[in-house]
Amino acid sequence: LLLSLLLVSGVLSDLALWKLRMRRRLPPRMFAGAKTVIEVEAANQKRWLASVSVEMVDEVEGEETKPAHFVRVPAGATKTSGYSFEPPRRGRLELGQMRVRTRYPFGLIEKGYVTDKPAEIVVYPRLLDHVAAPPVQPVPGDAAPMHRTGRGSEFAGSVRFYREGDEARDIHWKRTASRGELVVREHEQDTSALVTLTIDDVMPAETQDEAGWRDDFERRVSESATLAAVYLGRGVSVQVRASKSESPIVAGGNAPDPIWYFLALLDAERVDATPKPRKPIGRRWAA
Repeated sequence: LLLSLLLVSGVLSDLALWKLRMRRRLPPRMFAGAKTVIEVEAANQKRWLASVSVEMVDEVEGEETKPAHFVRVPAGATKTSGYSFEPPRRGRLELGQMRVRTRYPFGLIEKGYVTDKPAEIVVYPRLLDHVAAPPVQPVPGDAAPMHRTGRGSEFAGSVRFYREGDEARDIHWKRTASRGELVVREHEQDTSALVTLTIDDVMPAETQDEAGWRDDFERRVSESATLAAVYLGRGVSVQVRASKSESPIVAGGNAPDPIWYFLALLDAERVDATPKPRKPIGRRWAA
């Protein structure tokens, strides 16, 4: 009787895992120190049998995450679950194997399989709650010649069809009369103000407390990432510059993802205090 229970448990657990395929869906953004839900899809490719009491454990940077649970996946259906993950740092994170397992039906035997699905995600810097963002003035000349259509004071020269919520003062009556439909003016929002955020990413050679300097460097990176989002929300263009690299200029009102991506991959450099030996200069004698 005991052996028959083990046999039935093994057969049912095999049927629960048979033709069950897992696929992870990474979020578009992931920030250091912030909990994020990584979704997992379970597709049951069996025609008649459901997969019951299955869980998936992911591998991030060589360590297992919390499991994503699936109570029941009907035959021919796809269910979505997920697990919460908090990235400890910014930069690239490598995801490796996915371990699918079950203890169905009696909890006596755990069976599973491992599928190797490597992936990579770039974790953005940690965002701070409060950062002082001083006001800026427009940059003269061609420093930031960027304009975008939006709520502003200048007429962009184009019109569009009236939408619910548009102000009546924006209606272009002459073109409305010629077209027979309500059209409104499109304004040009001035985004010629440019803020350049500078980050010192070079560690001096005489630095004694390297861990403290790196903590301060990470804080400066987080401040720059937060300031970039604040200024872009105000319609100000932003660029970040380091010692040997710089981010693309992002026009005001756009998403700060290019700047966050640049900051996520920014590494600190250390100045070598020992000078390199010079090569001896050979002498040439004239005949």
